[in-house]
Amino acid sequence: MKTFLLIVLLFTTNAFAFEPCSYPDTWSFFEDLKAQSKTATIISKNPKKFRFIEKQMIHLTVTLQDWLSGSSKAEALEMFTEGSSDGEIQYFDFNGRRIALVRYWPGDNEFGAFFEMKNSAFQLLAEIRDSDIVCL
Repeated sequence: MKTFLLIVLLFTTNAFAFEPCSYPDTWSFFEDLKAQSKTATIISKNPKKFRFIEKQMIHLTVTLQDWLSGSSKAEALEMFTEGSSDGEIQYFDFNGRRIALVRYWPGDNEFGAFFEMKNSAFQLLAEIRDSDIVCL
C-alpha cells in the first residue's frame, strides 16, 4: 500500500511540472496543456487594467526584440496592444509555481516571454521569437 501511494504521489506531483525549455514552440506548449486538460487561471488583455508589474513584464518582453530594445514603457505598451498585436498575459499554476506567459503578435508570428512570478517580482525564464521558445 505504501508503494502504491508513493507511485501515485510521484505521478500526481509531476503531472503538471513546467519547464519552458522542454517545448520547442508555443504550439507544443498549448497542445501539452490541452492533453492535460489544463488552462490559464487568469488572462489579462485589457490595457486599462494592466497592473504595474504586468506593464513591467510587457516592457521587458517587447524590448527583448533587437529592433525595439530602446523603447520606452509607453512605446512598449502601445506596441503590445495596438492594431493586430492583441497582446495578452496568461497566468498558469504549475505545482505551486505561478507562470506568466506574456505574448503578442507584431506581425504574423508570436513574440513574448515566460516569467515565473514570485510575490511582487518576476524572473524571466524564456523568450518567444517567431513562436519558438528560446531558453536563456
